Amino acid sequence: MPNILTSYKDLLDKDIIQFDENQNATVQSLSKLFHSETNLLTKIKKLIFKERVSKGIYLWGNAGSGKTMIMDICYDSLKTNRKKRIHFQEFMIDVHDSLHLIRNNKTDKPLIKVAEIISKEIDYLFFDEFQVNDIADASILARLFNLLFNSNVFIFSTSNIIPNNLYKDGLQRDRFIPFIKLIEKDCINIELSTKKDYRKKRLKNINNYFSSLNDKTEKEIEKIFFDLTRGANLEKKSIIVKGREITVSKHAKGCARFNFDDLCGKAYGSEDYINIAKSFDIIFIENIPKLSPEKKNEVKRFIMLIDALYDNSKITVISAAGEPEDIYQKGDLEFEYKRCVSRLHEMRSKEYVESYKN
Repeated sequence: MPNILTSYKDLLDKDIIQFDENQNATVQSLSKLFHSETNLLTKIKKLIFKERVSKGIYLWGNAGSGKTMIMDICYDSLKTNRKKRIHFQEFMIDVHDSLHLIRNNKTDKPLIKVAEIISKEIDYLFFDEFQVNDIADASILARLFNLLFNSNVFIFSTSNIIPNNLYKDGLQRDRFIPFIKLIEKDCINIELSTKKDYRKKRLKNINNYFSSLNDKTEKEIEKIFFDLTRGANLEKKSIIVKGREITVSKHAKGCARFNFDDLCGKAYGSEDYINIAKSFDIIFIENIPKLSPEKKNEVKRFIMLIDALYDNSKITVISAAGEPEDIYQKGDLEFEYKRCVSRLHEMRSKEYVESYKN
C-alpha cells in the first residue's frame, strides 16, 4: 500500500496534477502526522494509556484546491480495514436513522449507543464536504464527536468552511458553538490556502453545452466528468430539505450528474434546487428533451433549477435535444422561459466559466 508522499509524487509524475507549493506543504505535514498516528509508540499509548497524539484533522480551503485528493491519498495510505470514507451528510442520515431505531427499542442514552456501534467497527473516519445546514445535526455534533474521540476514533474532515464559520447564522447556533470549540481544540486545523482552482483550470477548454442527444455526446459527457473528477469512484448522497430526501446517485469530487427527469420530473421546488446548487460545484444535466406545452410543470421546474444554479454561480454541463431557445417554444411560460434561455447562453460563455470562484 503506497504511503502519502509516494502517492502524491506518483500523481505529479503522471501529470494528473501540477506541482503546487501549498499542496506540497500540506502533504508533507500530513505525511508526518499519519506516520506518527500509525507508528508502534502511538499504538501502545492508545492501547495502554488511552492516549492519542491527535484526535482528528480538519482540512479546509477553497473548492478546487485539492482537499479531497489529499484526503483520498491519506485514506489509501492506512493499512487497516477499520476505516471508512463517507460523505458527511450521508453519515448524519445514518446517525439519525440509528437514533430513531434505538429510541424505538427504548434503549437508554441512544447517542452513546450509536457512538459505541461506530467505534466497534471503525478507528478512522473520513468525511468529505463537511458542512452543517440542519439544526438536528447541529444540536448533537459536539456530543457525538466527543464520544467518538473518547473512543479513539480518528476523524479526518474536509470542508470549504473555516471551523468558526460553520453553521453561520443557523437556527439556535448557540447550541452548535461547543462543537466549533471541540474541533478547534482537539483537531489539527489545516488551511489549504492555494489561490489556484485546479477544477476551474480543467474547465477552461471544455464544451459545457451539447445541443444533440447521441452516442457521441454521451461519450463527450463521460470524458468531461472523468477529467473533472480524475476518475474518482462515484458516490451516493442524500440532501435533506425540511424532512424531504433528495437522492443524488452519481457524484464525485464536487461534481454531480443528473438526468433531466431526475431533477424536473419530480415535485421539486425552488428550495430543493437551491440546496442542490449549494451542495455541488459543477452540475451535469443530461438528456434534456424538447418540451411541449403540456409539459408545463417540467418547464416551470427547469426554470427554477437554472435560476438556482445561476444565482449561486454554478457551472453546468448540459446535453439537450437542441439549443436553449429550441427546448421550449410554445406554451404558457414562454415569457418566463426567455430569461432561462438568456441565462443558459450566459452560463456556457467563456466569461461565465472564467468567473467561477466556488
